[in-house]
Amino acid sequence: MEAWEISFRIKYDYPFIQMSNKYPGVRISMWCVWEREMLHVPLDHEDLMSELEGYADSINLVIENHKRSNDGTVLTMKCSCDVLNSVWNVVERNNCSIVHPAVYLDGWGYFKVISFSEDSTKKLFVDLSGMGQNELLGKKIVHIDSLPSTIWVESFFERLTDRQAEAVVKAFDYGYYASPREVTTDSIATSLGITRSTYEEHLRKAENRLMDALIPYLKLFNAGRRKKNNAISSQVEPSSAGN
Repeated sequence: MEAWEISFRIKYDYPFIQMSNKYPGVRISMWCVWEREMLHVPLDHEDLMSELEGYADSINLVIENHKRSNDGTVLTMKCSCDVLNSVWNVVERNNCSIVHPAVYLDGWGYFKVISFSEDSTKKLFVDLSGMGQNELLGKKIVHIDSLPSTIWVESFFERLTDRQAEAVVKAFDYGYYASPREVTTDSIATSLGITRSTYEEHLRKAENRLMDALIPYLKLFNAGRRKKNNAISSQVEPSSAGN
C-alpha cells in the first residue's frame, strides 16, 4: 500500500501566520499533540514571544509553561484548534495525517502531511483554497511499511549534518553511552582520525539538536499523561472508613 507525502504552504487569516509576517526570517515552529500546542521561537526574539503570550491570553488559552531551550524559547499551551481556523482541522477532516512541526515564516504557514488517497489530497486542496492562497511545494510516494523509519522520524534527524550523525552513531557503537562508560571521546576521535575537540564539537551539536527535536514531543506526552492520570484519580472514590 502506498501513501503520499505532501508539502505545501498557505497564507490566510491566521494569527500565527500574521505574526510571522511582522518578524521577517524568524521561524515559529508549532507542534500539536494530545490537546496541547507547543510554540518554539528562536533566541533573541522576546518581543515576538511576548506578543504570542498576549494573544493566547486574549482568547483565553491557558499558557502552561514558558521555558528557554538551547536555541530559543518554548511556550506550551492548550490546543487552539477549537477556537481558531487551523489548517490541522482541515487536514484531519480529509483523512490525512500531520507531520510535525508546522512552521510559520514570513507570512506563510508551511505544512507537511501524509495522504492515503488521491481523493483525500484533492479534497484537502479544495478546502485549503477556500481558506486562502496556497502552493503545493512537493509530493512524493511513500510506502506504508517505510513510514516509521522515514516520515515520522525525519523531524528528529533532518537538522543533523552527516558528521554529527556519524559522531552519535560511533559514540553509541563504541559504548560511550553505556553505564559505566566504556570509551572516551579521545579514543573515538583517534579511531576516526580527527582531533578530540573536533569530534566533541560534532557530538555536542548533534546531542543538542536531537534533544531540541525530541523534547517538544516528550513534554506534550508528559502533559497528556498527567492529564489522563489526574482524570483517572478523580474518578476513584476514597475507601469508606472501616473497609
